[in-house]
Amino acid sequence: MIRKLFSRRAARVLCWILVTLVTLVVLLFVWTNWSGKRRWAATKAMIEKEGETLDFRSLLPPAPPESQNLLAIKPLQGLAHVVDGDASKGEPGAKRAALAAMKWEGVAPSGSGVTVGKASEIQAWQKFLSESKFLELPASSPTPGRDVLAALDAKFPVLKQLADEAPRRPKAMFTPALSERELPDMLFSLSMAHYTGAQNLARLLNLRGRAAVDAKNGAESVNSIIAAHRIAQACEQEPLLIGLLIGIAIEAQASEVLWLGLRDRVFTEAELRALQELYTGADAAKALHHAMRGELAAGMDTLEYMQDVAAGRKRIEKPLGADGTDLNSAAYGLLPSGLFDHWKSVVGEIEVKHLILPLKQGIPAAVRAATALEQEMMNHHNLLRHPDWVMVRLMVPAMRKVSLNAWQTAARNHQALTAIALERFFASKGRYPATLTELVPEFLPAVPADPCDGQPMRYRTTPGGRFVLWSVGLDGKDDAGKVTVDEKSSAKLNKPDYLGDWTWQYEPVK
Repeated sequence: MIRKLFSRRAARVLCWILVTLVTLVVLLFVWTNWSGKRRWAATKAMIEKEGETLDFRSLLPPAPPESQNLLAIKPLQGLAHVVDGDASKGEPGAKRAALAAMKWEGVAPSGSGVTVGKASEIQAWQKFLSESKFLELPASSPTPGRDVLAALDAKFPVLKQLADEAPRRPKAMFTPALSERELPDMLFSLSMAHYTGAQNLARLLNLRGRAAVDAKNGAESVNSIIAAHRIAQACEQEPLLIGLLIGIAIEAQASEVLWLGLRDRVFTEAELRALQELYTGADAAKALHHAMRGELAAGMDTLEYMQDVAAGRKRIEKPLGADGTDLNSAAYGLLPSGLFDHWKSVVGEIEVKHLILPLKQGIPAAVRAATALEQEMMNHHNLLRHPDWVMVRLMVPAMRKVSLNAWQTAARNHQALTAIALERFFASKGRYPATLTELVPEFLPAVPADPCDGQPMRYRTTPGGRFVLWSVGLDGKDDAGKVTVDEKSSAKLNKPDYLGDWTWQYEPVK
């Protein structure tokens, strides 16, 4: 009898516990859905109020006329088209494969002229290209620049075609343009298969420009620089973070070629004017803002897609990522819809507050905001206490590093523009100016600003007969052009703890 009563009592208790748990879960779902919907509505209103958009297509620039589009030449036409979802299929796949094969093996000569005033010489490149069998070349010759230039054009005619067409085609966009392509249901699965070939093309164009400098062929060097910049422009016009990073890397390579050409004074006045026009149009802050707006729209699209999959409104046929993540898992169906709304809200709030709005004040403000974001993410590191921050950790990029790269690119572009004007002044007057104000208005409309503090770019002539341009760098302190790293660690100039200046100079850093 006691056992029977105990069993009934236990069953009753267990039943009440179960009912209570179910009730709590239902209430949690109801509250999560209600609060998530309200929060997401408020976040969307905030995004709209700030003049931003979640419509990815509205961020896509229209395709330029084919006659003006450098990447519409026949060898590259249709490079971004993917046949039946397979990047290896058809003529576009064959073109991408050919470009992907334009890559040397082994460790190429290194050097950073812009950073430390000393670049690798073309003789080292000739030896490397010969020994790696990338080009049919002797290991050494009296005319290495001319030989490398001829070998590149013989093996890769597209390089010569791009260089010849670059001055006549002022625009560049991969075809078909994103605005003309059928976008996938989930934007994060958008194929970017054309980027590998674009990087190889730009790398070889910059090598071509370097060889032309040694051959004293300023025209071919300028055309190669312009063509490489056009490819960077095409990458940066696609509102994606990966496109921005590739574009920045290409611009950095091109600045090395420009530095060499200015150092050796191989450019004519007309060629210097063409380069000045090219760098006048460079805007790293604008490119970064464009990429961040695209990341916001693509990120929200992906979370919306996941929400639809979890609700059974959509289904995908293959995993989301290479790790086999399956969005069709039944576990997603157990999540309340409002949780996705909370995820969207936090990601949207964070990206607008810390990544997009600060850029309207300039890249330095974006770097400071990215630093604040890192601190805020540390404050919300406990995902059990802050489950709405799960997707921030997965989707929000490491923006401080990206912003620092863009910041250094902006400074480098302003220095390049100033250095070109200084060489034009020298060619005209036989000397360098005492101050940069002498360049205005004949050689520059205004003295370019240092993106780090908004002041005019710093400048002085040197006893060696050249000059030094410098930006105060990340710490905002004017170190009179002192570079505090050696050649082997020059990459540290874009690290947050770097304390020296960013310079443009022709005498090696000691």
